[in-house]
Amino acid sequence: MDQTLDEVNKHCGDQVQAYASCVDSHEDTWRTDCAELRKALTKCTDDNVTLMKMVRLNCQPMIDRYQSCLEKNQKDPTVCMDTLRDLYQCTEGVGQMMEKMNALKAKHHTADGPTSATASKV
Repeated sequence: MDQTLDEVNKHCGDQVQAYASCVDSHEDTWRTDCAELRKALTKCTDDNVTLMKMVRLNCQPMIDRYQSCLEKNQKDPTVCMDTLRDLYQCTEGVGQMMEKMNALKAKHHTADGPTSATASKV
């Protein structure tokens, strides 16, 4: 997950900062006042961070349920712990799937043929 956060900061650091500043500045109205900045951040991560895009594609129902729960329970967000746990489990599953895919790609890539050092000896 640290690698994903590094990717988000690398590619979308400006959007993260702008959104965070907006949320901090609009304590009571950030959901509406910062909506455009949130969309820009989402687009940036979807365009540049594969894991975030895959999480959004695979976990959208859990994301929606969690956001809905938070909106309905603003005074006591702890009510949403079960939906947060479901979202967490989904994102972890996507992360594990991506790790396996990357490991298979790396294994396939190294098994594809001779390395450049071997090829230069031939």
